[in-house]
Amino acid sequence: MQNEASNLVKISELLSDGQYHDGTSIGKKCGITRAAVWKVIKKFEEYGVEIQSVKGKGYLLEKRLILLDANKIKKNIKKSSPVIDVLEKVGSTNDYLKNDFDRDKAIKVCVAEIQTKGCGRLNRQWHSPFGQNIYFSLRYSFQRDMSELSGLSLITGLAVCNAIESITHLDNLVVKWPNDILVDQQKIAGILIDINAESNGFCNAIIGIGINVNMQNALKKEIDQPWSSLQKITGQYIDRNLLCAVLINSLMNFLERFSKSGLSDFISEWKEKDCLFGKSVAVMSGQKKVMGIGAGINAQGHLALKMPDKTEKTFSSGDTTLLK
Repeated sequence: MQNEASNLVKISELLSDGQYHDGTSIGKKCGITRAAVWKVIKKFEEYGVEIQSVKGKGYLLEKRLILLDANKIKKNIKKSSPVIDVLEKVGSTNDYLKNDFDRDKAIKVCVAEIQTKGCGRLNRQWHSPFGQNIYFSLRYSFQRDMSELSGLSLITGLAVCNAIESITHLDNLVVKWPNDILVDQQKIAGILIDINAESNGFCNAIIGIGINVNMQNALKKEIDQPWSSLQKITGQYIDRNLLCAVLINSLMNFLERFSKSGLSDFISEWKEKDCLFGKSVAVMSGQKKVMGIGAGINAQGHLALKMPDKTEKTFSSGDTTLLK
């Protein structure tokens, strides 16, 4: 399976040069048999990768495709690199780390080319086409009580913004409480966090992050809300290996700060990115819909709404919508 994944990477790099390559030359350049080449081409087609096949000329990728490579990711990680599992295909990266028994590794990363059961909050499906976006999970151990981690999704959102901004130079990313990253009210990233308390006073958090990177199209049935991607916004193809590395760097920095100082260390940064502050907001909490004006967050990271009677209500969870 590892060889097959390696062959996918090699052939995608070769076929992304704008030239046609026949099966024999691909095999020679990649050090594999023609049968192995054919197997990779068929797999690309199954995953929906657009490949031109012209008799007498060979194969050509219609769109640029740089696949994920653990070595390329590690080259751009500033501190000691965590264990990184790069998967061709997985149900979900969060589930993969939940079921991973390498528990002596307090920090571990999983990133995949495609998810078959990717989901966001409230079990919503997360559209996960092959080779276009980032489907990422990181396991991190905190020596804190679970109740002290209530702001974790917020600082994760700030870390994601920091990573994206550092390589795209976008300056209009915002976070919609509790876990969406938006540009011009279009979603480009989401967060799903699973936390488990350990008997030794530690908590293990699995931080799942999905970022729309190079995706250009999606049917409404696949994504039922306004969305965009980094390539659509910037007009540039983004190397996901670099973005993964920068994301890991950013997360490690923000998580270390959060572990030492808690949410209070991020209040000023949150205010800069809070897209609900001062806006008319609807919150669905359970079966109840509450409307008010966004008033920031409290010390626990709960959303505060100013009500028509000038009182404030706070919400520890819920779905938020900006009202026009």
